[in-house]
Amino acid sequence: MFSFAYDGSINGDWVSHYAVQLAGAHPDRTLRLVHVRDGRIEPSRLAEKLDRLRLESEHQGVQLETHLLEPKSSGRFEVLRSALTQGSEHFLICGTPPLDRRRGGLRGTLAERLLRELHCNVLAVRVVQPGLLGSPRRLLAPIDEQPEGFRAALPFLRLFGPQLTHLHLVLIARVGRGRLHRLSHEHGERLRLPGLAYCERVEREIAERLGLGARVMDAQVLVSDRVDHEILLAANRTKSRLIYLGVSERGRAERFWHGDPVEQVLRESTCDVAVYRGIGG
Repeated sequence: MFSFAYDGSINGDWVSHYAVQLAGAHPDRTLRLVHVRDGRIEPSRLAEKLDRLRLESEHQGVQLETHLLEPKSSGRFEVLRSALTQGSEHFLICGTPPLDRRRGGLRGTLAERLLRELHCNVLAVRVVQPGLLGSPRRLLAPIDEQPEGFRAALPFLRLFGPQLTHLHLVLIARVGRGRLHRLSHEHGERLRLPGLAYCERVEREIAERLGLGARVMDAQVLVSDRVDHEILLAANRTKSRLIYLGVSERGRAERFWHGDPVEQVLRESTCDVAVYRGIGG
């Protein structure tokens, strides 16, 4: 099942294009929209927006199901959680709110709770280029060396697959600033070797599971003291239209949030950003 947590905002309208495109790549070709009637949008305006989304869905061969939920004192998250089906075969897409300098891009938001606490594949999208209409085609996927490999990225990447023309993988071997300044070229190359071997394994896994080949994929390994900075540079260098960032389990998510690469990328990226938490494979 593919669900979309829609808030009725302009940003939600932009994210809806991603929802339709990805639902169209799901075997069910059904988009289950859930919206909490919290008074933030007039009913007549909401009806107009849902009509537009229904037309777009029909054009893409996607069946749209709408579920309008009544608010409760427990808050929007609990209302949504009770309405969503959880499990490794289920997907949810939502938007990130407009950037708030005091709060950041995700911290303290509904999208953060959905990423942290739901037991399904969750994608939170920040749209910078609404003209892409949910079809970025060129993805940058930062990866790191984890025992579970790249499997947490595969559920949503499988849905992006049909539209991909370029998938750029980047692995950043992080070192301290002082050490980086003293690093020789030879030592830097030695630091890159494990990452290069890991990228080769990831490329093989993607090729085997998703059928994407060398014409679509490339990988690079960088040594740096700033993960977020290198991600943004790599996105510009590869002309990527979507940065596909992942957190795969709760403990790792804690380190990722508090290390702030996600917040910095969300704040400074000039292309769309999608933060995923995958539990399938």
